[in-house]
Parts: sequence; C-alpha cells; structure tokens
Amino acid sequence: MPRSQSVLRWLGAIGITLAPLCIFVIPGLMYSGAFETNEEQFRAIAEGSHGGFAGQAVQTCGAVFVMLAALGIGGFVIAGRRGRALGFIGLIVGMLGSIALLLLMGYESATLLALTSDADVNTRVAMAVDLFNEPFFLILLLVGLGGYSLALPILAFALWRSRVIPIVVPLLFLLPPLFSLVPVFAGVPWIVLSLLVLLPCVWASVQLMRPVHARSVRRRASGDVPAQAG
Repeated sequence: MPRSQSVLRWLGAIGITLAPLCIFVIPGLMYSGAFETNEEQFRAIAEGSHGGFAGQAVQTCGAVFVMLAALGIGGFVIAGRRGRALGFIGLIVGMLGSIALLLLMGYESATLLALTSDADVNTRVAMAVDLFNEPFFLILLLVGLGGYSLALPILAFALWRSRVIPIVVPLLFLLPPLFSLVPVFAGVPWIVLSLLVLLPCVWASVQLMRPVHARSVRRRASGDVPAQAG
C-alpha cells in the first residue's frame, strides 16, 4: 500500500476515536455538575466555582479530531474501489461539522472572556446569556453537532463498504439514539450514551491500524475475498 494510504488510515484511526472522547466524554467527566439553565452555569463560571477554559480546550481538540477522521477515512475510502460515495459524503459532512465546531469554540471563548471580565457578576452573566441567544450561535451548534453526529456513522459505513470493518460496527452507532427512545432506558446517564459511541469508534480504529495483510487474510478466511491463484 502507498505511504499516503497508510498515513490516511492512521489519521482516520486517531481522529474517529479521539473526536467523541474530547467532545463529550472528557469534558463531561471534568465538569460533572448539572445545571438546569445556561444562566446557572454562567453564574457558576463568573463566580469562579465552575471552570470553563480547560473543557473548551479539550472540545476544540475534539473538533480538530473530527476533521482528521473525515480527511483520513474519507481520503482512504475515496482512493479505494468501494464505498467512494459514502467516503465523499462523510468527508464533506465531517469537514463542515468540524469547521462549525471550531467557530463555535471561538464563540464560546468570547463568552468565557465576558464571564471573566472586571464587570459585576450580574452584568457578566447577562452578557453571556445574550451571546448564547444569538441565532448565529444556534446555527453553529446545530451544524457542528449535527455534522459530528452524522459524519462518524457515515464514515463507518464507508469503511464497511471498503471491507475494512464488519457491518455490526456502523450499526453500533444506532445504540445511543435507540437507548434515548426506549422508555426503559430513559434514566441512562448521558455519559453512558457517550461511552457507547466509543465502542464502534475504537473497533474501527483497531481495524484501520491493523496491517493490510492481516485484514486480507481475515477476509479470505470469511469468504469475502477469493484467494489469489498461484
């Protein structure tokens, strides 16, 4: 395999696992406090009882990892023979989501700076609430999280079409939304749902990092690819 293909596989493997880890899991573990409204959270940050910059830095890294996953997996699949359409769609959706998330992080940086200014607490909180109620923020939030949520399963389906991973891997991305819809799982903490997303991501990463020869042997053993004669 060309060196460029190997680089793309590693970029995709790193990005698809670290993206959900940095966007949701690690920030959720860092700041486990529950707030009913944004105003309560802003007041806690303004009063110094709830940090924000560290979690935002981790999420900014997550946005970069979404881009790496899209470039790596999308480029790898597009360069192959199967799943090119899915690879292209995943690449575009992932890039759009990543750019929106990076812009969102910049918007949140302005909010955090407002909350740590020299003004009184009530003024700082009011400024932050006004910033978060701007339509531009809501658009970035929808595009960023929507692009992230769609890009990872699309890229996983592209890898399945390329015969890198079995079909069960992209189907595992359906578990979190199914858990959210089934009443018996209504009380499942969101951190558990975020960890469920890691399962197919790690699986895909392992397969991407495996040597190509090992994957070929496994596919031949399963009957997916006929062995070469002679």
